[in-house]
Amino acid sequence: MMATMSWAHPHVFADVTVQAVFDETGFIGVQNHWEYDEIYGTSMFAAADANGDGLLSKKELESLKEATLDPLAKQNYYNYVLSGTKFLPALNVENFQATKKNGKLVLDYLIRFFVPVSNEYKFLVIVVADPSNYIQITSDMGNSDAKAPDALEVEYYDDSLDGLTMMKSFRSEVEGLYVRFKK
Repeated sequence: MMATMSWAHPHVFADVTVQAVFDETGFIGVQNHWEYDEIYGTSMFAAADANGDGLLSKKELESLKEATLDPLAKQNYYNYVLSGTKFLPALNVENFQATKKNGKLVLDYLIRFFVPVSNEYKFLVIVVADPSNYIQITSDMGNSDAKAPDALEVEYYDDSLDGLTMMKSFRSEVEGLYVRFKK
């Protein structure tokens, strides 16, 4: 019997950009910007907007966060950060915000990670993808960037994952944001 990889067809579509975020101590996380398709976004926003006023109260915003991100916690929120030969665990979600833009649900939030800075370069590969393909994530790594204090030297570029054996579970068209940094 031969094992084969099967891909589910997507039920949700999201256009995503990211920003690698640093502070004086090193790499601290990935700022996510997700724009969902109109069908999913409208239904999720309407479900969260319990009073139907078109605005999200703090309680309604928390409800939307629970519905959209909490189910992704076991999958590292679909944020995969490779440091050496290890994927880093997501520590938590911070600064969750939701808005509607041209009828689409837009989520902005930071997935907290940590890699301390040193005097030698450290390398990271950041990928935002759903290996199951339930959510078809189109990561625009060409428009992704990094935010760092002047005391750190940070370089980044987008590229395919071809040849990175740790990334074989992702579809071939998924790109990563390659980052290196030092003091």
